[in-house]
Order: sequence, then structure tokens, then C-alpha cells
Amino acid sequence: MQKKRMTKTWIVTALGLGIGSMMSVQAATITVVKAGQHKTTPQAVTTVVRAEEAPKHTQRADVDSDNEQTMMPQLPISVAGAFGSIETADEGALVENNEVLVPFTVYEKANLNHIVKAKRGYTVRLQGLRPAGDMLFNNGTGQRTVPLPVVQRNGKEYVNLSRTSSALGVVMQRNKKGILLSPQLGAVEKPVKQALEAPLAWAFDPTATTGTPYKRALTAAGTSIISPSWFQLSHKGTVETTGIPSEEYVMNYTALGYRVWPLITNQFNPTLTHTILSDPGHWDEYVRELAGYALAYGYDGYNFDFENIEFKDKDRLTAFVEHLSKGLQAYNLYTSMDVTGYSNSPNWSLVYDRPALAKSLDYMVLMAYDETWAASPVAGPVASYPWVKRNLERLIKEIPAEKTVLGVPFYMRTWTTPIGADGKPGKASSKTLAMPDSEVIRTTHAKSVTWDDKKGLYHVAFSDTSTENADIRNALKEDIADVVSAYASHPTGATAKGSSGASAKSLSGLSAKSSSVITVTKETDAEETPFGIVPIQVVRAPAETASNADGVAIVVNKDRVKEDVSDTSDTAEASNTSAIAHNSPMRKHGTAYMRTDIWFEDSTSLQKKLALVGEEGIAGFAAWRKGFESDSVRDWLYRSYPALAKSVVDTKDKGEKKEATHKNGKKARSGKR
Repeated sequence: MQKKRMTKTWIVTALGLGIGSMMSVQAATITVVKAGQHKTTPQAVTTVVRAEEAPKHTQRADVDSDNEQTMMPQLPISVAGAFGSIETADEGALVENNEVLVPFTVYEKANLNHIVKAKRGYTVRLQGLRPAGDMLFNNGTGQRTVPLPVVQRNGKEYVNLSRTSSALGVVMQRNKKGILLSPQLGAVEKPVKQALEAPLAWAFDPTATTGTPYKRALTAAGTSIISPSWFQLSHKGTVETTGIPSEEYVMNYTALGYRVWPLITNQFNPTLTHTILSDPGHWDEYVRELAGYALAYGYDGYNFDFENIEFKDKDRLTAFVEHLSKGLQAYNLYTSMDVTGYSNSPNWSLVYDRPALAKSLDYMVLMAYDETWAASPVAGPVASYPWVKRNLERLIKEIPAEKTVLGVPFYMRTWTTPIGADGKPGKASSKTLAMPDSEVIRTTHAKSVTWDDKKGLYHVAFSDTSTENADIRNALKEDIADVVSAYASHPTGATAKGSSGASAKSLSGLSAKSSSVITVTKETDAEETPFGIVPIQVVRAPAETASNADGVAIVVNKDRVKEDVSDTSDTAEASNTSAIAHNSPMRKHGTAYMRTDIWFEDSTSLQKKLALVGEEGIAGFAAWRKGFESDSVRDWLYRSYPALAKSVVDTKDKGEKKEATHKNGKKARSGKR
């Protein structure tokens, strides 16, 4: 809510009735909010009034952090009865961000439908709504219980009639005398489907009721979308709320120009999903439930996050999504669906018939993250650039580019791998790492963070043997032989680039028990190199020394980890990287230790990925998840994303530049609904 301090200038709408006696300016026109239309565009002339001239029809609306009162204009309310009588309400409506909040008690008097106090607010009982053409009829099959969103102001409850559809029972007309509320007795117009302006900038919000809201749009240009995780499918046509859908949340975001498209899941439960997909008789119920929420709260779209589905249900999934999508589009709602990258997993990838699904959807979001999933036994990046690009290019060969949205991560993982005394790794474990926390680690190990141009990511690797690492650093300055001894006792087991061009020194006879040939390579003696963080490679001794049972060659280099694995298999790439890093033969020396790997997601990695939006001419990006990005990345996105998303020369169109446009509805005004 935008607040105005009493010590500052504030704005009131001149509406004539009550206020008109104090102002010389009257409303120039009459504005009628059509039934079912979410958006209200104020046509009344506005005038600037100083705090000391505040009209009597304004009142305290809220108190800000320093206890200064803020003021909000009120509108007089008239209520029309079912038989033509008109009464003047004792309370006025509040105007907030050009939206009209009507006291609940007044709204209830104007609504002829049955309103019930529920656990989470109020519900209103309607006859089943039936969309047809541009209208909604309330003579559909069966009754429907629809939530009635309520907001608190000054300790009182209000209903936002600029957003709540008149299909719920009350029609609002706004004119120079105030507003007139009438019972909804016939068909009403559908909510207007607003246009989306490219490029899309989208964030998924799993903590919608507890997280700190954004303070501005995601980017300086295009349409911003927010998807709170509020719904999940349940048995026999029921939709359960996973959070508490909040009108306050919707109002906060739409005031900034966002579209609110809640996310709905299948609970990632293959058994439940099979039951749902095998029962088409209840599919209409899901449509009506979701449409009811949208009419109540003013959503203009939904996102389907259906995952972990049995492969045998592939065709049923396609049919179900088509039914859902077309049913919701009949209410002028956008539909979108998340799909994973390509893999051989039946439940997580092969179950998606992407071309068939895209035919009924407005957008398909490629979840181009979890390249190395959380439970992977080997460490790896969340979203390396080649993997992302390869999956995106494959998808847009199957579905239209203008329907494609690239999912990007606002997170990474901290991978911890136990290394045995023999140098062999155990099973890796991971923890999700948000960007702000990763910046602390990068600062701590700044000298060891290296750029991997192939993967398009920064990387760091270190062990928990901090004391021994200090010994290695000190030894490197003085005597290479000591480096070898320290390393043999506390191996890091990482990989390194080849030592071509670097100075090398061969030593032998370091151990009375062994005739090992050991080679240590480093680029310079002048610069301190923090081994134990910098990758280190263990390789087999040359063939001529293979007969020595304990013979090994150790190559130490402060360069980046060697990358010589194939790009053809993502799973194989992660496995091979781990094997190269850890599985080389070593003598059993010292104690086991833990190795940590992090492949960082930041503005640099995102820049490479988001450039694909323009290069491939796709609709935009969607990030998982809100709250995991740093302030610096959020600021960078706002400034830089629009330029990255501009379409570049498309060789398929004979070198002509192509601007992506997504005009899937009437032209939006000021980016708001």
C-alpha cells in the first residue's frame, strides 16, 4: 500500500458527493465498472490538497513505522435493493491505489447469495457458473462455494470490488456521487484478458505468506509475473490450499504491475495423480474450483507444476492438462506448465509429451535447473550453460519459441563428499545454498574461486583440513619436497588442468619404503597458492614405473579443474567429473576428510543463460525461487535483463531482427490489470 504522510502533499479524488462541497473540482465523467471486470481505471479529475485542508471524508487508514498517521480518501456508498430501493450506507468505501475497498458489512447487505464465516475468512455460495462467449452465467450445473477475500483496514474488514468479480454477487458502479452497489441478478461479463508484454520476467514464490514482498517489478521492461505456491490437486475434483491465498498479497503485487499466477501441484504423488488422471468425470470440478478462486482474488492465470507421474499415465496427463487449460481459458485465464529437462527418467521426463501439451497451453516453462539433483551420489552444478542451452534448443524444436519460458535457478548447492584414507570418495550429500549465503563463502575463499568457461560458472573446492592446508601453503614457498609430503598425508583428490608450460621438478627416494616417482608442478614460486582449496589432481604413474606397487605421480597446479568429459550425457558428465576428481589410486595415508564443492549461480552465470531469451526468441524467464536471490542480483536483473532479452538476428528469417511479442489479449494499460 502506498502511504502518504500528513506532513506531505496527498491526493484525493473529487467525487462530488460530500467531498464536492469542499472542492471546486467535480468529476468530469461517470466511470462504470462493468460486471466481472477486475480492473478499475479512474476517470475522475484529481486535485492536490494540503494536509491541513483534508476533507472530512478522509480518515486514518494505517500507521507507518515511525507512528505517523496516513490518510486515505473515502467514497460514499449507496446500496440498491432487489426491488429498486436505494439506501445510503453509514460507512464509506476506501480508495487505495485506485482500488475500491467496500466494508464487508455493506457488501454483505448488497449480496443476495449466502455468505458463511469459514476457518480462513468467508465463503459465498453460488449457482454453478457457466462461461459462454464474453459472459458468465450463474445457471450452470450445481452450486459452488467460492472464497470471499477480505482485507483488514483500521481494524475493519473490507472487500476489494475492483478485483473481486461481480459474478460473486455484487455489481459496483462508480460515478461522481460515489459508488452504487447492486445485487448481481443475471449474466456478467468475464474478466478482461489483459495483454502480456515481452519479455516475461517471472518468479516462483513458495513462501508467499511469510516472505518479504518485492518492492518493484522484476525488470524495467516487459511483464512481471509472480507465482505463489497456494494450491494442490486432491481427490475427486477438490483443490486444497497449501498456503493461505491472500488478497493483501495480490493487491501489493498488482500495484507494482505484476500478474499473479498461482502455482498448483499434483503433490508429486504418482499414486494420487494416477487416481486423478483415471477419473475424467471429476475434471470439470478442478476447473470450477480454480476459476472460482481466480474470480474472487483477481488472478489472471495459473501455473501447473505436475511432476513425478507414472509413465503409463502419459496420454492421460496430456488429456487432463488440455481439459484444465481450455476450461480455464474459457474464463480468460492464462495457463502455463512446468516441464523438466530431457532425460531417460520415465516419471520425471519421458512422461511429458511436450509438443502435445504445448498445443493447449499459453506457456511452457522449461525447468532448466537440477542438472545435478539434490540426491545425486556425485557432486555437480545445478545448471551448467551447455546443459541449459542443449535442453532449450531441443524444446523449441518441439514447441513454438514464443510459448517457451526458460526456468533459471536463484540457488546452487553445497556438495560435501567424504574422502576415504585410500583417496576414494563416498556418496556426496548436498544442501541448498541461496545466493546471499554463497557470497559469504566466495569472500572467504576469494583466491580459490575459478571461472569455468565451458560450464559458464564459477567454482570452488576445498577440504576441512584447514591446519594441514596452512602447512601446504607454507611448504610451497620453501621446499617442494615438503609439499609432496604434506599432500601425501592429506590428499585433496581434486583434478587439475595439465601442467604443460609449467616448471616442474622431479624428486625420488622421498620415502625409505618406496621408490615412487613423484612430480610436483606449479606455475610460480612468487604467489601463494592455497592448496586444499585449489583443485589438485592425482594421476597414475607413467607406464615405466607401473611395476612399483606403491608408485604414484602427483601433479599439483593452481589452474582450474580439468574438464575432459563428454557433453552428450548429463548424468554421465556428473559421474565422470566425480570419478576424475576422486577415484585415482592412492596409498593409504592419513585420515579421511570431507571435500566441499560449489558451482556458483550469480549475475555472471545468469547473464549467459538469460541471453538465450533473446538469441532464441523465447518468451522470457522464470526463476526458482523468490527469496534465494541476492539484492545485487535482483538489481542487476532489473537493469540488465531487458537488453539481454531483445531478439538478435534470426538467420532463419534472412537476417532480419525479430522482436518477440506476446499480445494474447487486449492491450494492457500501464502494465496493470
